[in-house]
Amino acid sequence: MKYLVVSALCVAISLSRSVGAEQYEAEASRETLEITATRVPEEVEKVPASITIVTGEELRLRGANDLRTALSLVAGVEGTPGGDSGPAGSVPALWGLREADAFLLVVDGVPWGGAFNPATPSIDMTNVERIEVLRGAAPTIYGATSFVGVIQVIHYSAGSTPSFAALSAASYGGVAASGAADLPDVSSYHHSLTANFEKRGYAEDRTEYQRYHALYRGQSDLGFGTFHVDGDISILPQDPSGNMLLLDGTTLHTELPIDANYNPAGAKLDQQRYALNLGLDGTASLGNWSVTLSATRTLNDVLRGFLRGNAFADPPDAGVGDGFQADGYTQSTAITDIYFDAHLASTPAPNMHLMYGVDYLYGYGAENAINFGYCVDGGGHEYACDGAHHSDELVYSDDQRGFAGAYAQLDWQVSPTVDVLAGIRLNHTRETADGVAIDNTGAAPVLAFDGSDERTTTRLSGMVGASWRSWASGNDNLIWYADYRNSFKPLAIDFGPEAEVDILEPETGVSVELGAKSELLNGHLSLDASIFRMDFRNGLTFTQDASGEFGPANGGKSRFEGFEVEARLRMANDWQLAANYAQHNARFVDFINDGGLDVSGNRIEMSPHQLASLGLLYAPASGLSGSLVANYIGSRELDLENLLSTGSYTTLDASLNYTLGHYRLQLTGYNLTKFRDPVAASELNESVTVTQTAGYYRLPARSARFEVRYGF
Repeated sequence: MKYLVVSALCVAISLSRSVGAEQYEAEASRETLEITATRVPEEVEKVPASITIVTGEELRLRGANDLRTALSLVAGVEGTPGGDSGPAGSVPALWGLREADAFLLVVDGVPWGGAFNPATPSIDMTNVERIEVLRGAAPTIYGATSFVGVIQVIHYSAGSTPSFAALSAASYGGVAASGAADLPDVSSYHHSLTANFEKRGYAEDRTEYQRYHALYRGQSDLGFGTFHVDGDISILPQDPSGNMLLLDGTTLHTELPIDANYNPAGAKLDQQRYALNLGLDGTASLGNWSVTLSATRTLNDVLRGFLRGNAFADPPDAGVGDGFQADGYTQSTAITDIYFDAHLASTPAPNMHLMYGVDYLYGYGAENAINFGYCVDGGGHEYACDGAHHSDELVYSDDQRGFAGAYAQLDWQVSPTVDVLAGIRLNHTRETADGVAIDNTGAAPVLAFDGSDERTTTRLSGMVGASWRSWASGNDNLIWYADYRNSFKPLAIDFGPEAEVDILEPETGVSVELGAKSELLNGHLSLDASIFRMDFRNGLTFTQDASGEFGPANGGKSRFEGFEVEARLRMANDWQLAANYAQHNARFVDFINDGGLDVSGNRIEMSPHQLASLGLLYAPASGLSGSLVANYIGSRELDLENLLSTGSYTTLDASLNYTLGHYRLQLTGYNLTKFRDPVAASELNESVTVTQTAGYYRLPARSARFEVRYGF
């Protein structure tokens, strides 16, 4: 299949054609319109929520090639790279909460990851038109609700794709080729193709990924409506990082080489993802209607491992334990996602917009895994030892979940200065899970676990917010806003190598937000400041059973509160200055860890108290251009008990471009500082090793990329 993607890249380059200046003027006019909060174009200033739009032009100016760099100038967002999903993945943190399913990832109006977790590894920044970031819950219109925010990646529509071809080389053996073009029209059918190949290396030993990606978009006017089709193919072989800052109880193993890889030999985290989206939009007497059907198939092939906390405490021949330093697993996973939405947007009054509809989000995933132990030395080299790679445990599990809902959302301009946005959703979710585990450590295999569980939930969710323009003069204004949101979502399923099947009650989040947006200096200075508070209930905690063992249970409570300020100054001569600051206070209100310790009142691990960024952008139409972006991440607690913490760090990214005619040369540097701090905790490291062991992925080392781009 990867050869098909390479062929598509060649076709995109060969069939490219010119894009007029009027397209870029249209892009600029869309900078203040959003669709994430309302699904129909709405001025950002009127929406009672914190929303940031990052344009595709800015992404390309800064050389942003992943979620960390793309979101580096968005207030309060910590776009950490890598993690359990591999070096191509990411789990951004918003409002101080970093959980795989706490935010909602949307691509061109479709939940990306379906009923399970956001599919961040397959996000590709090639030829993106813009990214919209909504901070706070989205409890109404997308089926899979979020607690802390929505990140929507929007591509150029069919027939409106800027045509280009690009080649690049990067540090650690990285290379890339990409291209995009509008394909020749077929009668009223417009279509476009974007394709790219990327190989990205890292300083860590045996760590890299390759990406083969193609996006086809088509649309046609059928008379009674407009038909849309998107086909997205992502082939992503990854050699995962095996170097993490290791915590064993209260011992932090900083003595381990920073770029060693403790994965077993031949480690891989390979993914194939195929998505097909179909849509039909039209106008009827009642208003504008839209129907969307999306189907995705994801296949994962995994071999990886993690150090034990006491990995090098005793030599293998000391007769202590089983002699292994690490635990690993092989796994194959297959996931099917289906998304359906049908809604109608009407105008019951000149100053009122009503949208109502139904949707259904279905997911089914199954995994087979084999767990084993292996031997590795302090430098990250696996060596042969007795019993290594023996199939100690064989695991099968599956999960099937469906989210059905009926929703309505009203956007009412009460007066020329007051706008109200309110939505309600009736949710019905059903989930079933099965699991089997076979213990193969003895003389004969033993059935260690065979169980199933199911849960059905029906409840309401929704939001209400209002904005008030208290002052306006020419292009300047001051708008106050407030909102209340109530959301819920079943707990995440990560398809780890275990047979746990307990389906706990859904988590719930109730949040309030107050803020102000302003345009000053004749519209050249934009400001957005907000304070928020979210109570997160029914989260995962642990309780003791009759045998004295602690196991997962509902009942955990957490609170996330703070304030965020974002500013953008558009200066003369194509200069822009962007700055933001956020202070987050994320704490457990009621939580017991898996060892039975009550950590209520403690700060939530890996949640920084302060975040800030400063960016200087210079973007003339030709000649020299560039950017300089600094991000500050404050101190974080490494453990639930708050016994160990890590200090703050700063990243620095810079780009220098030269544009002459159709050509653009770009040199980009990433993380130009020396910092290699821990940025994300591994959930898998705890699940396959001993209790009280934790691993933390480090920030990638500094790197650089040089690109030559030709625009047709």
